[in-house]
Amino acid sequence: MSIFQPKQDFQSLFKSNSFPTIDGLRALTRTAQMLFEMTLMKFDTYSLIEANAFLGPFCFVLFILLIVFICLNMFISIINDNFRRARENSCVDKEILSFMLTKFLRWTGLKKASELEIQEERDSQMRSQYFDPIETFPHRMDQLCEAINRLYINQKTEV
Repeated sequence: MSIFQPKQDFQSLFKSNSFPTIDGLRALTRTAQMLFEMTLMKFDTYSLIEANAFLGPFCFVLFILLIVFICLNMFISIINDNFRRARENSCVDKEILSFMLTKFLRWTGLKKASELEIQEERDSQMRSQYFDPIETFPHRMDQLCEAINRLYINQKTEV
C-alpha cells in the first residue's frame, strides 16, 4: 500500500455519483485538484454540504483527518531519523568544534602552539604533498593500457 492510496480512494469516492452536482468532480484531475486544495484548507465546504448533507461533511472530515495523520507521521519520522543521525555524529561534532576553537585561539593569539603541535602540523603538511600509491593506481593503469595499445598499433602498421 502506497502513501497515495488514501488519496486515490478519496478521489474515487468524491468522483462517484455521491456528489453529482459539484462541477469540479466530473474529471479525475479536477477531483485531485480539489482534494489538494482541501489539504491546504483553500476549499469551500458549502458545495459539499449542498451536494449531500451527511456524506459531504463526513467525507471532508475523514479525508482531512487521514491526510493530516499521514503527513504528521511522515514529518515525525523524518525528524526522528535526523535526531538519530545527529546522536551518532555527536563525537565528530565535538572534534570539529575542538579543532575550530583551537584554530581560533591560535589566530587571536590567546593560545600559543606547543612544539609538538607545530611538529604535527608540519608532518601533516609534508604528508599531504606526497601521493598515496593506491589513489594513483587507476591513472597509472590507464597509462599502461595506452602504451600497450600504441605498441600494438605500431607493430600492426610495420607489418
